[in-house]
Amino acid sequence: MSSESNRSTTARRSDNITDRGVTVSDGALVRQIITPLRRYIPVGWFDWEPYGKRPKSWWPDLLMFLAFLGLAFFVSYPSWLVRLDWEVRLWAVDANDVEWLRDLAKAGAEFGQARTVATATLLIAIWCALRSRSIRPLLMYVLSFITLASILGMKHLLGRPLSQHPFALQEVSPEGPLLFTYHPEGGGGIPDATAFPSGHAVNSILLFGLIVMLVGGILPRWARLALLIAPPVIVFSSQVFLGQHWLSDEPAGFLLGLIIIRCAKRVPWATIPLGPVAVFDPATRRTILISVLLILGVMLTPTLHLIPALISAAVLPTLGLLWLWLSIKAKQHREAVAAAAEAAEEPGPDGDPEIPSQPSDSHRRA
Repeated sequence: MSSESNRSTTARRSDNITDRGVTVSDGALVRQIITPLRRYIPVGWFDWEPYGKRPKSWWPDLLMFLAFLGLAFFVSYPSWLVRLDWEVRLWAVDANDVEWLRDLAKAGAEFGQARTVATATLLIAIWCALRSRSIRPLLMYVLSFITLASILGMKHLLGRPLSQHPFALQEVSPEGPLLFTYHPEGGGGIPDATAFPSGHAVNSILLFGLIVMLVGGILPRWARLALLIAPPVIVFSSQVFLGQHWLSDEPAGFLLGLIIIRCAKRVPWATIPLGPVAVFDPATRRTILISVLLILGVMLTPTLHLIPALISAAVLPTLGLLWLWLSIKAKQHREAVAAAAEAAEEPGPDGDPEIPSQPSDSHRRA
């Protein structure tokens, strides 16, 4: 978030917002808890904008994508990387005999689990939306998070067998865990092949990067660095140790996560035109609540069985479009009423508001 000295002198959207805080009836609670917290909220917080500089060049993104393609190439045939993946996986089988290390690694893997980190990121986005009375933090969360769906499709398309069943894999694929070796469940005891790239690795980069974009302006530098560096390191170590992924799956996921978060930083979320969705900005608490319910529905859809998932995928967008249409119609009606009221109050030809004519005194005497 930019400092106050760097902010423009133009009028801010929040200037017209009067309800800027949480209404608490207990004055003691306000003095003891709410007031001390406000010192950590910089001036101008209510005009939310994401933290971080816009990347200046596309070259790093292109190089990272080429590196991802290189990893995909080397695991598409029995290369040195496939042999390294196999050796590391066999080491993990023996290393998992240490129970306390295994439990610690399972806890560390949660830093890349979507159900955990995505939920925490959504809560932070909701807080930012409520504080700024804007849906922009939620839009940034949704549009960036939707890219994870494309990663899931990529995993199925590339079809690399999972690493949890190495010895069963050796029977059906002696050359190793290669791409495009899709074994449906039941084929040699190998579950569906969705190993490459690691979704946990993508999450550890993308979701924690979103957290820094959301609230990085009120965090100290060490906290921002910890959020950006610690989760990927923990996820990498945990998943390789537990054997949840092949070694090369992890850097592939990190590369894609970095590309996505850099693309998200290029979008001017605080000023980008909202189009029809502008009817929801500035946002009321009811608007934010409905938005969150729709987002939760979208997040839960992939966890449902096929038929409920298809129904949810059809119903949720329909409800969202219906809500948008009704909101636009309501706004048009309010504007029409306001315009009619303004026209009725326009001054007459002499510059004064029109006064209903009264009968003259002569007529009254007659």
